[in-house]
This record gives sequence, C-alpha cells and structure tokens, in this order.
Amino acid sequence: MNKRQKQKQKTREKIVSCAKELFIQKGFLHTTTSEIAAAAGIAHGTLFLHFPAKESLILEIMDTVLEQIQAALQPVIAHAGNLDEIIRCYLDLIEQHEAIFSTKAREMPFYGDELRRKLLFRDAIIRGHFHTLFQQGIDDGIYRQVDIQTALTFFFGAIHYYLSLKQIFVVDGSVIGKFKDQIISTFNALITIPKTEES
Repeated sequence: MNKRQKQKQKTREKIVSCAKELFIQKGFLHTTTSEIAAAAGIAHGTLFLHFPAKESLILEIMDTVLEQIQAALQPVIAHAGNLDEIIRCYLDLIEQHEAIFSTKAREMPFYGDELRRKLLFRDAIIRGHFHTLFQQGIDDGIYRQVDIQTALTFFFGAIHYYLSLKQIFVVDGSVIGKFKDQIISTFNALITIPKTEES
C-alpha cells in the first residue's frame, strides 16, 4: 500500500470512527453527513468519495462490529458443548458494543426498507450459528421439539426489547449486563427438557 492509499484508508477509518460516535450520541436518523464531515475534519464532498450515502456508513459500522463478534464467537462455536455457552458469549459481546446496538434497536423501525433489509440480513448470519446448535440439542434430546426460528425470535426479540428501551431500564451502565442472567435462565427454562428425578 503506497502513501496515498494509506492516507485514503486513514481518512476512511476516521470517518467511520466519527460517524459511530455521532450515531451513538445523536442517533443515525438525527446525524447529518455535514456533522460527520466536520467531526472528521474533512470537506463534505470528501465524505461522499468514501461513502456515497449515510446508509453506507451505518452498514460499514455494523459490518465491522459483526465481524468482530463473528471472530470472537467462532472458537466458542467450534468447542461449544451446548447452546448456553454461545448464548452467554454472544450477550457478553453485545454488551461490549451495547451503545451502537442500542441505537440500532431504538431506530430500526424508522429506517428505510432497503437499509432495514440489509441490517436484518447481517443479523441472520449470527442467527444461523444459534440455529445449528439448537437443532443439535433437539437431536440429542436436550431441547424441546419446538420451532427453532420462533424460539430464536423470542430470544433475539428479548435482547432487542431491552436494547431499545435501555434508557428506561438503566440510568447508567449496561442494560444487557443487568438482564443477561435473566434472559439466559428464562430462555433455557423454555427450551430445555427437564431431567426427570430418579425415585
């Protein structure tokens, strides 16, 4: 990579970093591209050389975060004995990136159809890992014979609910941290077949 390419990459990273901070502070919907350009210290037109629309910025941010989550989940998935391990790891990772996920959850209903569809597609990749381990647990007689997609919709819906209403549930700190154990124990109680007590 030559000097010009390095500078271009550095500018792109600066734009993404500034956009992420502004999205967290003000929300994606209320942040303007001119505010992002000003925060990054570049001309407004320069921003569009890197990102043709504000929507492409939030997709870049979410792709970066989800890639980090995917990379962290991969070794857990490879060695996970059950769904519980990946659920706890996933919630720990969501907690680490809670600010941007909370913004997304709160604003998602107001995004345009195309942006919402692209974001949901990215979420579906993560869900695929859960689906595989869930099916394995059903096959092994650990989990109930339930519709996996519906059960996972309940699980991810609960996470979305707490993230979208974070300001109501916590004054300071993490909403996922506060409800993590409750989410895990409730979901496990719903899907796990209880062991029969020996007489």
